[in-house]
Amino acid sequence: MNGQKLVAWGGYDASKPRVRLLLDALRRRGTLDAEITIDVWGGVEDKSVAGKGRAVKAGLKLIFGFPRAILELLRSSRAIDVLLPYPGTPDIFVAAIIAKLQGRKIVLDAFLPIHNTIVGDRAMIDPTGILAKAIHVYEKAGLRLADVILTDTDAHADFFATEFGIARARFETVLVGAEALFAPLPERPEIDDNPPLPRNKKIVLFYGQLIPLHGLSTILAASQITPSDNVHWIIVGDGQQRGELVAFMDGLGEGANISWEKWVDYERLPALIARADMCLGVFGGSDKAARVIPNKVFQQLAMGKPVITRSSPAIDDLAQRYPGTVLTVPAEDPAALAAAVREALSNGARLTGLPAETLRELTPDAGVDRLLARLNVSE
Repeated sequence: MNGQKLVAWGGYDASKPRVRLLLDALRRRGTLDAEITIDVWGGVEDKSVAGKGRAVKAGLKLIFGFPRAILELLRSSRAIDVLLPYPGTPDIFVAAIIAKLQGRKIVLDAFLPIHNTIVGDRAMIDPTGILAKAIHVYEKAGLRLADVILTDTDAHADFFATEFGIARARFETVLVGAEALFAPLPERPEIDDNPPLPRNKKIVLFYGQLIPLHGLSTILAASQITPSDNVHWIIVGDGQQRGELVAFMDGLGEGANISWEKWVDYERLPALIARADMCLGVFGGSDKAARVIPNKVFQQLAMGKPVITRSSPAIDDLAQRYPGTVLTVPAEDPAALAAAVREALSNGARLTGLPAETLRELTPDAGVDRLLARLNVSE
């Protein structure tokens, strides 16, 4: 029977929680036969600001890494289907040739749309230019080569199917989830003043890459609506909108109610989350922002923290089920965000964590089980 195991193949980005969590879920089921990896992005934490030179270097590493990876794939059993973890689209044009010749299925973790991210959400190139059109054709061609396409939400699967004219039945939703590192801590920890946090104020925490989807300007504006509310906002991260954040911070006076840390070690994030009274998701107004549930939201919920994020088809059902844990506001609305922070922190007794059974739902496992059933993979 075809599909008894899966082999992860290509230049996927093992630094992404999405990739680690997906592969871990497969390992737990004993269905990940091997990993044939081309190290493309080693040492680059933020790909959004990597620059053209680094992108070219990554492309060359991928090309020169293909011969070894192809040989290893050819040596593996033909009964093993091929998984291309994110970002697997560049790999599929090579892997599909081998898979089709050998009768294997190809599973592509599309995760996030390429064209929509680069052209629409991040506005990095002219949407009417030849390059934008070429990226759309490239992405469509890659998706059509896959037998099963993984996405992180149903909303993203709907988008892919409509945007590229692909049957919706070819998609499978696998939630991102959170790693075991993110679990409730027995007591609110101190994090040895790195980053420094005021002891006598409520802490509102945002962390992540500074990309348009996150709605940085909304967060910054909301912080200035709460100057006398005994609230301190902390921003952790760096990225595309660094210039905006630097200009904002430079314009603040003494005693500002917001601080910025460019970096916190991943292993230290749980302590920082535990120290926060309220955590923030995303607030961008793009259509992509409406289709995602960011990894950080899963992490924060796994630690029992209340979260405020923008209202969207991806998150609204959870917010309606647990209004004391997942609070939503309109996109790009600083006043609504500030009001939600004020109300939530003034009624802290109403804020609760998610039930254990719901947390189990918010993992990749259910989606992986559906994938394995589709491929006729026995656990």
